[in-house]
Amino acid sequence: MLNTTTYFGTDGTLVLSDARDFDADAFALLLPQDGQVARVTNVTLALRMDLRPFHEMGARYPSELRAGNIAISGTVERAYINGALLRLMIGQYAIEPEAAGLPIPSFTMKLAVDNLAPAGEQGNSILTVYGVMFDSWQANLPEDDFMLERLTFAARRIQVDDKEIEG
Repeated sequence: MLNTTTYFGTDGTLVLSDARDFDADAFALLLPQDGQVARVTNVTLALRMDLRPFHEMGARYPSELRAGNIAISGTVERAYINGALLRLMIGQYAIEPEAAGLPIPSFTMKLAVDNLAPAGEQGNSILTVYGVMFDSWQANLPEDDFMLERLTFAARRIQVDDKEIEG
């Protein structure tokens, strides 16, 4: 049965793991506790599919829709800056400007939400995003609010695991 539980922002955790083409020791130092990214906010995940309609002459509606390319993207925000997410974006270039030929990090991101609602309804969902690469970083320093860093990413594939937990 599909999960029909609603979630609140505090129900979710974001975990980064499985760094490919990247120094695994540096990855572990940047993100302790099995890759859990602490105190993230405003995580977004978007999937876009290009649909190509085929219109026959004289017809207002398409006679066929064909699936095209699929694009996966999203954003992550965090309320402090310590260089970890920026280093996950540009790898060794973040600390050695003359580094040549070093790979840009690619990793797996898991967004896990678990709801233990007071009404007794329980459920969880895990969105696993594979081949994630950060493609932009931005620091926002507002006059009267928390400083946030914001990164956008692109990914290769997404997998959804919905579970309804019997109470």
